[in-house]
Amino acid sequence: MRPILIGAGVVLAATALSVGGCSGAHERSREHATRPAASGRAAASLDVPSLLALSFDELNQQLGPWQHLPPGFVDPTLDPRSQRQGPVDSMAMFRRGGLALVVAYNYRTRRVNDLLLLGSNEEELMRRAHLQLGADRYLVLPVFQARQPTQLMGLRVLALALNQ
Repeated sequence: MRPILIGAGVVLAATALSVGGCSGAHERSREHATRPAASGRAAASLDVPSLLALSFDELNQQLGPWQHLPPGFVDPTLDPRSQRQGPVDSMAMFRRGGLALVVAYNYRTRRVNDLLLLGSNEEELMRRAHLQLGADRYLVLPVFQARQPTQLMGLRVLALALNQ
């Protein structure tokens, strides 16, 4: 009887861990959940869903001048061989509303492929970027650091294009 109870406990624990669809990196303890921001004012935000339909040039007009990617920046979702050949010329960084946003785009068509919000607090990024899980127009995916796969690098936001 005892091995059956232990086995059932292991199965229940594994099921509980695998049910959640997000990374869990945004979870905070209850004691910090209600504490106001240290600065006493609300953090700046950016309506990221409204940016998804814009071209790279329209993003540049709306968010201000783009910046080069930081030295050593590695997108862990890209093929490492392509990144070793030099900087990716179809990626740029924007900073707006206290958020850092890496934009991947097609250089020829100027069409934006996806947005990567940089940060380690998933809940705060979701809130400040006005993102919702399960939205009809976009998909939000956690991106983890390449060298520290348990550390959140940010959130990738992909527009959903439905051919109907």
